[in-house]
Amino acid sequence: MTDSVRSVVTGVWWLVLIRGVLGVVFGLLAIVFPGAALVGLAIVFGAYALLDGMTAILTSVQVRHSDPRWGWLLFQGIISLIAGLAALIFPGLAGTIGGLVILWTIVIYSAMHGIGGIISAAGAGLGSAKTWGVISGIVTLLFGVLLAVLVIVTPQATLAGLVFVVAGYAIIFGVMLIVLAVQLRRGIGSIPKES
Repeated sequence: MTDSVRSVVTGVWWLVLIRGVLGVVFGLLAIVFPGAALVGLAIVFGAYALLDGMTAILTSVQVRHSDPRWGWLLFQGIISLIAGLAALIFPGLAGTIGGLVILWTIVIYSAMHGIGGIISAAGAGLGSAKTWGVISGIVTLLFGVLLAVLVIVTPQATLAGLVFVVAGYAIIFGVMLIVLAVQLRRGIGSIPKES
């Protein structure tokens, strides 16, 4: 039993780290280049969501035998892939309509990603890893809900602040995933080897 847990954690921690680093890099790029057009943001978001989706799908496949809720992580990865493709296929939509399409894509992505993350983390058996997984899912879901309210109430202001809101979310989520990856990596040594 403990060798299988060790195997899963050893195989997953670096994928979680990659997701976190990608999130932080995406957020920092969005802050450094705030004048970039919404088309640029759509392309960067699309690339991030595609990579995030691929790593989530890979992680779900690796844990499918040890985590009965692996399907939710797979679902999260598929939603990320769909959101990334949508953002990359339609980056040229101009003006408010294009910006609102991007915002609603991000709202749907965040809500589904958050729900999938919470359910997936709920099945994790590693104390602090489970906690960080649930917290990151809740933060992601709350981000989606907040963004939806802002788009409905003040669409023009929301479009203007899109770069900084998304950048802040990506950095926070990325840091949380990096912390989770470090905790998973440190936890490998505490899992006893079977003799």
